[in-house]
Amino acid sequence: MGADDGRWIDPADPTIPIDFTLQGEYTGTFGNGGRLGCQVVSLGSGIFQAVIYLGGLPGAGWDRKDRSIMDGKLISEGILFTAASGKRAHVAATRGREKNPCSTRVSLLKEFPPKGHKRCSARVSGNIMTGEMNGEPFSLKKTTRKSPTLGQKPPARAIVLFDGKHMKEWTGGSIHKKFATLMPIPGNLMSRRNFHDYTAHLELLLPYQPAYRSQDRGNSGFYQVHDYEIQILDSFGMDGNHNECGGIYSHKGPDVNMCLPPLVWQTIDVEFTNAVVKNGKKIKDAVITVRHNGVIIHDRFEIPGKSKYGVRRTPQGLAGPLILQNHKEPLQFRNIWVLPHGETPALSVNNLSKSKPAKKPLPSMTAEAKAMLGKWHIRFSNNDNKYVLNLSPDGRSHLARAGAAWDGIWSIKSDILTVTNPHDVIRINLTPKESVYTGKNNFGSARLSRREVPAF
Repeated sequence: MGADDGRWIDPADPTIPIDFTLQGEYTGTFGNGGRLGCQVVSLGSGIFQAVIYLGGLPGAGWDRKDRSIMDGKLISEGILFTAASGKRAHVAATRGREKNPCSTRVSLLKEFPPKGHKRCSARVSGNIMTGEMNGEPFSLKKTTRKSPTLGQKPPARAIVLFDGKHMKEWTGGSIHKKFATLMPIPGNLMSRRNFHDYTAHLELLLPYQPAYRSQDRGNSGFYQVHDYEIQILDSFGMDGNHNECGGIYSHKGPDVNMCLPPLVWQTIDVEFTNAVVKNGKKIKDAVITVRHNGVIIHDRFEIPGKSKYGVRRTPQGLAGPLILQNHKEPLQFRNIWVLPHGETPALSVNNLSKSKPAKKPLPSMTAEAKAMLGKWHIRFSNNDNKYVLNLSPDGRSHLARAGAAWDGIWSIKSDILTVTNPHDVIRINLTPKESVYTGKNNFGSARLSRREVPAF
Protein backbone atom coordinates (compact mmCIF):
# COMPACT_ATOMS: atom_id res chain seq x y z
CA MET A 1 0.00 0.00 0.00
CA GLY A 2 1.37 3.40 -0.87
CA ALA A 3 0.66 6.83 -2.22
CA ASP A 4 -2.29 5.71 -4.34
CA ASP A 5 -4.57 5.37 -1.30
CA GLY A 6 -2.82 7.67 1.17
CA ARG A 7 -1.58 4.81 3.37
CA TRP A 8 2.02 3.76 4.01
CA ILE A 9 3.27 0.76 5.98
CA ASP A 10 7.04 1.14 5.47
CA PRO A 11 8.96 4.11 6.97
CA ALA A 12 11.59 3.60 4.25
CA ASP A 13 9.07 3.86 1.40
CA PRO A 14 10.48 6.45 -1.08
CA THR A 15 6.96 7.73 -1.82
CA ILE A 16 6.29 8.73 1.81
CA PRO A 17 5.75 12.52 2.18
CA ILE A 18 8.28 14.74 3.96
CA ASP A 19 5.53 15.43 6.52
CA PHE A 20 6.28 11.98 7.99
CA THR A 21 9.87 12.92 8.91
CA LEU A 22 8.71 16.02 10.82
CA GLN A 23 5.88 14.51 12.85
CA GLY A 24 6.68 12.89 16.19
CA GLU A 25 7.65 13.78 19.75
CA TYR A 26 9.81 16.66 20.99
CA THR A 27 11.09 17.37 24.50
CA GLY A 28 13.03 20.18 26.18
CA THR A 29 12.80 23.22 28.47
CA PHE A 30 11.14 26.63 28.59
CA GLY A 31 11.59 29.81 30.63
CA ASN A 32 13.78 29.25 33.67
CA GLY A 33 14.11 25.51 33.30
CA GLY A 34 10.55 24.14 33.22
CA ARG A 35 10.05 20.95 31.20
CA LEU A 36 7.87 20.69 28.09
CA GLY A 37 6.84 17.85 25.81
CA CYS A 38 5.25 18.24 22.39
CA GLN A 39 3.55 15.81 20.00
CA VAL A 40 3.47 16.93 16.36
CA VAL A 41 0.70 15.19 14.41
CA SER A 42 0.60 15.07 10.62
CA LEU A 43 -2.92 15.65 9.23
CA GLY A 44 -2.05 15.36 5.53
CA SER A 45 -1.13 17.75 2.68
CA GLY A 46 1.45 19.65 4.72
CA ILE A 47 -0.97 20.36 7.58
CA PHE A 48 -0.03 19.67 11.21
CA GLN A 49 -1.31 20.17 14.72
CA ALA A 50 0.84 20.11 17.83
CA VAL A 51 -0.10 19.43 21.46
CA ILE A 52 2.21 20.85 24.13
CA TYR A 53 2.33 19.17 27.54
CA LEU A 54 3.50 20.94 30.69
CA GLY A 55 6.07 18.83 32.53
CA GLY A 56 6.97 16.47 29.67
CA LEU A 57 5.42 13.90 27.36
CA PRO A 58 2.48 11.63 28.34
CA GLY A 59 3.83 8.91 30.60
CA ALA A 60 7.13 10.80 30.95
CA GLY A 61 6.53 13.86 33.11
CA TRP A 62 3.25 15.38 31.95
CA ASP A 63 1.07 16.39 34.92
CA ARG A 64 -2.04 15.03 33.08
CA LYS A 65 -3.63 18.46 33.43
CA ASP A 66 -2.32 21.32 31.28
CA ARG A 67 -2.10 21.23 27.48
CA SER A 68 -1.87 23.78 24.67
CA ILE A 69 -2.52 23.44 20.93
CA MET A 70 -0.75 24.97 17.92
CA ASP A 71 -1.67 24.87 14.22
CA GLY A 72 1.09 24.04 11.76
CA LYS A 73 1.81 24.31 8.07
CA LEU A 74 4.69 22.94 6.01
CA ILE A 75 7.18 25.56 4.81
CA SER A 76 10.46 25.18 2.97
CA GLU A 77 12.49 25.16 6.21
CA GLY A 78 10.18 22.80 8.13
CA ILE A 79 6.93 23.65 9.94
CA LEU A 80 5.57 27.02 11.04
CA PHE A 81 3.23 26.81 14.05
CA THR A 82 0.81 29.52 15.09
CA ALA A 83 -1.45 29.87 18.11
CA ALA A 84 -4.70 27.90 17.90
CA SER A 85 -7.90 29.81 18.56
CA GLY A 86 -11.54 30.07 17.53
CA LYS A 87 -14.38 27.56 17.45
CA ARG A 88 -13.38 24.01 16.49
CA ALA A 89 -14.83 20.55 16.02
CA HIS A 90 -13.16 17.48 17.45
CA VAL A 91 -11.08 15.84 14.74
CA ALA A 92 -12.96 12.58 15.36
CA ALA A 93 -16.16 14.22 14.07
CA THR A 94 -14.82 13.65 10.54
CA ARG A 95 -14.76 10.10 9.15
CA GLY A 96 -12.90 8.63 6.21
CA ARG A 97 -10.27 10.45 4.17
CA GLU A 98 -10.32 14.24 4.34
CA LYS A 99 -9.69 15.68 0.88
CA ASN A 100 -8.75 19.19 2.04
CA PRO A 101 -7.14 18.91 5.47
CA CYS A 102 -7.14 22.04 7.62
CA SER A 103 -5.83 22.24 11.18
CA THR A 104 -7.66 25.52 11.94
CA ARG A 105 -11.16 24.00 11.91
CA VAL A 106 -10.45 20.93 14.03
CA SER A 107 -8.92 20.05 17.39
CA LEU A 108 -7.06 16.84 18.28
CA LEU A 109 -8.52 17.22 21.77
CA LYS A 110 -12.22 16.90 22.47
CA GLU A 111 -12.28 20.02 24.64
CA PHE A 112 -11.06 23.19 22.95
CA PRO A 113 -9.39 25.16 24.31
CA PRO A 114 -8.03 22.44 26.61
CA LYS A 115 -7.41 23.02 30.30
CA GLY A 116 -4.31 25.18 30.85
CA HIS A 117 -4.21 26.29 27.19
CA LYS A 118 -1.64 29.03 26.56
CA ARG A 119 -0.85 31.06 23.50
CA CYS A 120 2.04 29.35 21.72
CA SER A 121 3.92 29.69 18.45
CA ALA A 122 6.92 27.79 17.14
CA ARG A 123 9.03 26.75 14.20
CA VAL A 124 10.47 23.32 13.42
CA SER A 125 13.67 23.05 11.46
CA GLY A 126 15.35 19.67 11.19
CA ASN A 127 15.01 17.99 14.60
CA ILE A 128 14.69 21.23 16.59
CA MET A 129 11.56 23.13 17.62
CA THR A 130 11.96 26.68 18.95
CA GLY A 131 9.12 28.90 20.04
CA GLU A 132 7.35 30.93 22.72
CA MET A 133 4.64 30.09 25.24
CA ASN A 134 3.00 33.14 26.81
CA GLY A 135 6.11 35.14 25.89
CA GLU A 136 8.58 32.65 27.42
CA PRO A 137 11.00 31.02 24.97
CA PHE A 138 11.33 27.26 24.66
CA SER A 139 13.61 24.89 22.79
CA LEU A 140 12.74 21.23 22.14
CA LYS A 141 14.53 18.41 20.38
CA LYS A 142 12.94 15.51 18.54
CA THR A 143 13.03 12.19 20.37
CA THR A 144 11.97 8.64 19.52
CA ARG A 145 10.65 6.64 22.45
CA LYS A 146 11.02 2.88 22.54
CA SER A 147 8.86 0.60 24.66
CA PRO A 148 10.85 -1.20 27.37
CA THR A 149 9.03 -4.45 26.52
CA LEU A 150 9.77 -4.26 22.77
CA GLY A 151 11.30 -7.55 21.63
CA GLN A 152 10.51 -9.23 24.95
CA LYS A 153 11.17 -12.95 24.76
CA PRO A 154 8.41 -15.37 25.77
CA PRO A 155 8.91 -16.93 29.21
CA ALA A 156 9.00 -20.66 29.85
CA ARG A 157 5.61 -22.36 29.19
CA ALA A 158 4.45 -19.45 27.02
CA ILE A 159 2.67 -20.29 23.77
CA VAL A 160 4.20 -18.42 20.84
CA LEU A 161 1.31 -17.35 18.63
CA PHE A 162 3.46 -15.61 16.02
CA ASP A 163 7.20 -15.38 15.48
CA GLY A 164 7.23 -14.41 11.80
CA LYS A 165 7.48 -17.95 10.45
CA HIS A 166 4.00 -19.44 10.15
CA MET A 167 0.31 -19.06 10.98
CA LYS A 168 -0.47 -22.47 12.47
CA GLU A 169 -1.87 -20.79 15.61
CA TRP A 170 -4.32 -18.59 13.66
CA THR A 171 -7.27 -18.61 11.31
CA GLY A 172 -7.84 -15.67 8.96
CA GLY A 173 -5.35 -12.92 8.19
CA SER A 174 -2.06 -13.24 6.31
CA ILE A 175 1.70 -12.85 6.58
CA HIS A 176 3.28 -9.89 4.76
CA LYS A 177 5.75 -11.39 2.29
CA LYS A 178 8.38 -8.65 2.62
CA PHE A 179 8.26 -7.87 6.34
CA ALA A 180 7.18 -11.30 7.71
CA THR A 181 4.60 -9.54 9.89
CA LEU A 182 1.09 -10.71 10.71
CA MET A 183 -1.76 -8.67 9.17
CA PRO A 184 -5.55 -8.85 9.78
CA ILE A 185 -6.17 -8.90 6.03
CA PRO A 186 -8.30 -10.15 4.33
CA GLY A 187 -10.19 -11.10 7.52
CA ASN A 188 -10.03 -11.12 11.30
CA LEU A 189 -7.19 -13.06 12.89
CA MET A 190 -8.48 -15.55 15.47
CA SER A 191 -6.32 -17.79 17.63
CA ARG A 192 -6.98 -21.51 17.24
CA ARG A 193 -6.62 -21.97 21.00
CA ASN A 194 -9.12 -20.81 23.59
CA PHE A 195 -7.67 -19.04 26.62
CA HIS A 196 -9.07 -18.25 30.06
CA ASP A 197 -6.60 -16.48 32.40
CA TYR A 198 -3.24 -15.40 31.02
CA THR A 199 -0.44 -12.92 30.39
CA ALA A 200 -0.16 -11.77 26.76
CA HIS A 201 2.39 -9.76 24.78
CA LEU A 202 1.73 -8.10 21.41
CA GLU A 203 3.77 -5.77 19.20
CA LEU A 204 2.07 -3.57 16.61
CA LEU A 205 2.89 -1.05 13.89
CA LEU A 206 0.25 1.51 12.95
CA PRO A 207 0.14 2.58 9.28
CA TYR A 208 0.84 6.19 8.33
CA GLN A 209 -2.35 7.53 6.75
CA PRO A 210 -2.36 11.23 7.70
CA ALA A 211 -5.48 12.39 5.84
CA TYR A 212 -7.72 9.72 7.41
CA ARG A 213 -9.81 10.61 10.43
CA SER A 214 -11.36 9.10 13.54
CA GLN A 215 -12.12 5.35 13.40
CA ASP A 216 -10.69 5.12 9.87
CA ARG A 217 -7.16 5.96 11.05
CA GLY A 218 -5.27 2.69 11.57
CA ASN A 219 -8.15 0.86 13.26
CA SER A 220 -8.06 -2.62 14.74
CA GLY A 221 -8.89 -4.29 18.03
CA PHE A 222 -7.17 -6.79 20.34
CA TYR A 223 -9.99 -8.96 21.72
CA GLN A 224 -9.56 -10.88 24.97
CA VAL A 225 -11.43 -14.25 24.98
CA HIS A 226 -13.53 -12.91 22.06
CA ASP A 227 -15.52 -10.67 24.44
CA TYR A 228 -13.46 -7.64 25.51
CA GLU A 229 -11.79 -5.32 23.01
CA ILE A 230 -8.65 -3.29 23.60
CA GLN A 231 -8.97 -0.65 20.89
CA ILE A 232 -6.08 -0.17 18.48
CA LEU A 233 -6.06 3.14 16.58
CA ASP A 234 -3.73 5.91 15.48
CA SER A 235 -4.80 8.32 18.23
CA PHE A 236 -1.35 9.88 18.62
CA GLY A 237 -1.75 13.31 20.24
CA MET A 238 -5.40 12.78 21.18
CA ASP A 239 -7.19 12.48 24.54
CA GLY A 240 -7.33 8.73 24.99
CA ASN A 241 -11.03 7.85 24.98
CA HIS A 242 -12.54 4.35 25.19
CA ASN A 243 -12.58 4.14 21.37
CA GLU A 244 -9.00 5.36 20.99
CA CYS A 245 -5.77 3.39 21.28
CA GLY A 246 -5.55 1.43 24.53
CA GLY A 247 -9.18 1.97 25.49
CA ILE A 248 -11.38 -0.86 26.75
CA TYR A 249 -13.94 -0.37 24.03
CA SER A 250 -17.34 0.93 25.21
CA HIS A 251 -16.17 0.98 28.84
CA LYS A 252 -13.07 3.02 29.71
CA GLY A 253 -10.35 5.11 28.14
CA PRO A 254 -6.69 4.61 29.09
CA ASP A 255 -5.47 6.44 32.19
CA VAL A 256 -2.96 8.15 29.89
CA ASN A 257 -2.76 8.09 26.09
CA MET A 258 0.50 6.25 25.39
CA CYS A 259 -0.01 5.96 21.63
CA LEU A 260 3.24 6.64 19.76
CA PRO A 261 3.41 8.00 16.18
CA PRO A 262 2.51 5.70 13.27
CA LEU A 263 5.26 3.49 11.81
CA VAL A 264 6.92 3.15 15.24
CA TRP A 265 6.76 -0.31 16.82
CA GLN A 266 4.63 -0.34 19.99
CA THR A 267 3.74 -2.92 22.63
CA ILE A 268 0.61 -3.99 24.48
CA ASP A 269 1.09 -6.23 27.53
CA VAL A 270 -1.98 -7.73 29.19
CA GLU A 271 -2.75 -9.50 32.46
CA PHE A 272 -6.23 -10.99 32.10
CA THR A 273 -8.46 -12.89 34.53
CA ASN A 274 -11.76 -14.05 33.06
CA ALA A 275 -15.19 -13.42 34.57
CA VAL A 276 -16.61 -15.99 36.99
CA VAL A 277 -20.06 -17.47 36.45
CA LYS A 278 -21.90 -19.69 38.93
CA ASN A 279 -25.27 -21.33 38.28
CA GLY A 280 -25.67 -19.27 35.13
CA LYS A 281 -25.08 -15.94 36.92
CA LYS A 282 -21.96 -13.79 36.74
CA ILE A 283 -20.56 -13.34 40.24
CA LYS A 284 -17.28 -11.64 39.31
CA ASP A 285 -16.28 -9.35 36.44
CA ALA A 286 -13.29 -9.99 34.22
CA VAL A 287 -10.24 -8.10 35.48
CA ILE A 288 -7.55 -6.61 33.23
CA THR A 289 -4.26 -4.78 33.62
CA VAL A 290 -2.82 -3.27 30.44
CA ARG A 291 0.60 -1.76 29.81
CA HIS A 292 0.91 0.27 26.62
CA ASN A 293 4.53 0.88 25.69
CA GLY A 294 5.53 -0.11 29.21
CA VAL A 295 3.18 2.30 31.03
CA ILE A 296 0.16 1.03 32.99
CA ILE A 297 -2.97 2.43 31.36
CA HIS A 298 -5.50 0.12 33.10
CA ASP A 299 -4.70 -1.13 36.59
CA ARG A 300 -6.79 -4.16 37.58
CA PHE A 301 -9.86 -2.69 35.89
CA GLU A 302 -13.02 -4.72 36.43
CA ILE A 303 -14.74 -4.89 33.04
CA PRO A 304 -18.50 -4.53 33.66
CA GLY A 305 -19.58 -6.29 30.46
CA LYS A 306 -18.71 -7.26 26.92
CA SER A 307 -17.56 -4.70 24.39
CA LYS A 308 -20.13 -3.32 21.98
CA TYR A 309 -19.03 -4.90 18.71
CA GLY A 310 -17.58 -8.19 17.45
CA VAL A 311 -18.26 -10.29 20.55
CA ARG A 312 -19.79 -13.76 21.02
CA ARG A 313 -23.45 -14.31 21.75
CA THR A 314 -22.53 -16.52 24.70
CA PRO A 315 -22.38 -15.94 28.47
CA GLN A 316 -19.33 -14.26 29.96
CA GLY A 317 -16.75 -16.34 31.77
CA LEU A 318 -16.10 -18.84 28.98
CA ALA A 319 -12.64 -19.51 27.62
CA GLY A 320 -12.23 -17.98 24.18
CA PRO A 321 -9.80 -17.02 21.42
CA LEU A 322 -7.73 -13.89 21.01
CA ILE A 323 -8.74 -11.83 17.99
CA LEU A 324 -7.01 -9.13 15.96
CA GLN A 325 -9.76 -7.27 14.16
CA ASN A 326 -9.84 -6.58 10.44
CA HIS A 327 -11.03 -3.01 9.84
CA LYS A 328 -9.78 -2.99 6.24
CA GLU A 329 -6.60 -1.17 7.29
CA PRO A 330 -2.98 -2.40 6.91
CA LEU A 331 -1.75 -2.86 10.48
CA GLN A 332 1.19 -5.12 11.23
CA PHE A 333 1.80 -7.37 14.26
CA ARG A 334 4.75 -9.40 15.48
CA ASN A 335 6.17 -11.19 18.55
CA ILE A 336 2.85 -12.40 19.94
CA TRP A 337 2.86 -14.83 22.86
CA VAL A 338 0.57 -15.92 25.69
CA LEU A 339 1.46 -17.38 29.08
CA PRO A 340 -1.59 -19.28 30.39
CA HIS A 341 -2.31 -19.09 34.11
CA GLY A 342 -3.08 -22.76 34.61
CA GLU A 343 -3.22 -25.62 32.15
CA THR A 344 -1.94 -25.09 28.63
CA PRO A 345 -4.91 -24.99 26.22
CA ALA A 346 -4.79 -27.49 23.38
CA LEU A 347 -4.40 -26.44 19.77
CA SER A 348 -7.82 -26.94 18.18
CA VAL A 349 -7.99 -29.32 15.24
CA ASN A 350 -9.71 -27.00 12.80
CA ASN A 351 -8.07 -27.85 9.51
CA LEU A 352 -10.64 -30.49 8.54
CA SER A 353 -9.84 -30.26 4.86
CA LYS A 354 -6.69 -32.39 5.35
CA SER A 355 -8.63 -35.42 6.56
CA LYS A 356 -10.37 -37.69 4.07
CA PRO A 357 -14.10 -37.07 3.67
CA ALA A 358 -16.53 -39.88 4.31
CA LYS A 359 -17.59 -41.73 1.16
CA LYS A 360 -21.15 -42.39 2.26
CA PRO A 361 -23.86 -40.14 3.75
CA LEU A 362 -24.20 -40.15 7.52
CA PRO A 363 -26.60 -42.90 8.61
CA SER A 364 -28.68 -40.45 10.66
CA MET A 365 -29.23 -37.97 7.83
CA THR A 366 -32.87 -36.92 7.72
CA ALA A 367 -34.90 -35.69 4.75
CA GLU A 368 -34.64 -32.18 6.21
CA ALA A 369 -30.85 -32.45 6.27
CA LYS A 370 -30.68 -33.87 2.75
CA ALA A 371 -32.62 -30.86 1.49
CA MET A 372 -29.82 -28.60 2.78
CA LEU A 373 -27.00 -30.36 0.94
CA GLY A 374 -25.00 -28.50 -1.65
CA LYS A 375 -24.16 -24.91 -2.46
CA TRP A 376 -25.66 -21.86 -0.74
CA HIS A 377 -25.08 -18.13 -0.92
CA ILE A 378 -24.81 -16.30 2.40
CA ARG A 379 -24.29 -12.72 3.64
CA PHE A 380 -23.65 -11.20 7.05
CA SER A 381 -24.79 -7.79 8.27
CA ASN A 382 -21.38 -6.85 9.69
CA ASN A 383 -19.59 -6.74 6.32
CA ASP A 384 -20.11 -6.39 2.57
CA ASN A 385 -18.52 -9.66 1.50
CA LYS A 386 -20.24 -12.37 -0.53
CA TYR A 387 -19.82 -15.90 0.85
CA VAL A 388 -20.50 -19.35 -0.58
CA LEU A 389 -21.41 -22.15 1.84
CA ASN A 390 -21.18 -25.79 0.85
CA LEU A 391 -22.79 -28.49 3.03
CA SER A 392 -21.60 -32.01 2.29
CA PRO A 393 -23.29 -35.34 3.19
CA ASP A 394 -20.50 -36.31 5.63
CA GLY A 395 -21.38 -33.42 7.95
CA ARG A 396 -18.58 -31.15 6.80
CA SER A 397 -19.04 -27.53 5.77
CA HIS A 398 -16.95 -25.19 3.64
CA LEU A 399 -17.45 -21.42 3.87
CA ALA A 400 -15.55 -19.32 1.32
CA ARG A 401 -15.15 -15.81 0.01
CA ALA A 402 -12.48 -14.08 -2.07
CA GLY A 403 -9.12 -14.75 -0.46
CA ALA A 404 -10.31 -16.81 2.53
CA ALA A 405 -12.03 -20.09 3.39
CA TRP A 406 -13.02 -21.99 6.52
CA ASP A 407 -13.73 -25.71 6.94
CA GLY A 408 -16.14 -26.79 9.64
CA ILE A 409 -19.10 -28.99 10.52
CA TRP A 410 -22.87 -28.61 10.32
CA SER A 411 -25.99 -30.08 11.90
CA ILE A 412 -29.74 -29.54 12.13
CA LYS A 413 -31.76 -29.59 15.34
CA SER A 414 -35.20 -28.15 16.13
CA ASP A 415 -35.43 -26.48 12.70
CA ILE A 416 -32.11 -24.67 13.22
CA LEU A 417 -29.15 -25.17 10.90
CA THR A 418 -25.89 -24.71 12.86
CA VAL A 419 -22.61 -24.28 10.99
CA THR A 420 -19.49 -24.24 13.18
CA ASN A 421 -16.01 -23.33 11.95
CA PRO A 422 -12.86 -21.87 13.53
CA HIS A 423 -13.99 -18.35 12.64
CA ASP A 424 -17.65 -18.36 13.61
CA VAL A 425 -20.86 -20.11 14.62
CA ILE A 426 -23.77 -19.54 12.23
CA ARG A 427 -27.36 -20.39 13.20
CA ILE A 428 -30.07 -20.28 10.51
CA ASN A 429 -33.82 -20.64 11.07
CA LEU A 430 -35.13 -23.12 8.50
CA THR A 431 -38.41 -21.30 7.96
CA PRO A 432 -37.78 -19.44 4.70
CA LYS A 433 -39.38 -16.20 3.55
CA GLU A 434 -39.40 -15.79 -0.22
CA SER A 435 -36.66 -18.44 -0.54
CA VAL A 436 -34.38 -16.59 1.93
CA TYR A 437 -33.49 -18.09 5.31
CA THR A 438 -32.52 -15.73 8.14
CA GLY A 439 -30.43 -16.15 11.26
CA LYS A 440 -27.36 -14.91 13.12
CA ASN A 441 -23.64 -15.44 13.50
CA ASN A 442 -21.21 -14.24 16.18
CA PHE A 443 -21.10 -10.77 14.66
CA GLY A 444 -24.69 -9.96 13.61
CA SER A 445 -27.49 -11.07 11.31
CA ALA A 446 -27.16 -13.61 8.48
CA ARG A 447 -29.14 -14.45 5.34
CA LEU A 448 -28.97 -17.66 3.33
CA SER A 449 -30.33 -18.58 -0.10
CA ARG A 450 -29.68 -20.90 -3.04
CA ARG A 451 -29.40 -17.77 -5.15
CA GLU A 452 -27.10 -14.83 -4.46
CA VAL A 453 -28.40 -12.91 -1.44
CA PRO A 454 -28.80 -9.14 -1.89
CA ALA A 455 -26.90 -6.88 0.50
CA PHE A 456 -28.56 -5.94 3.79
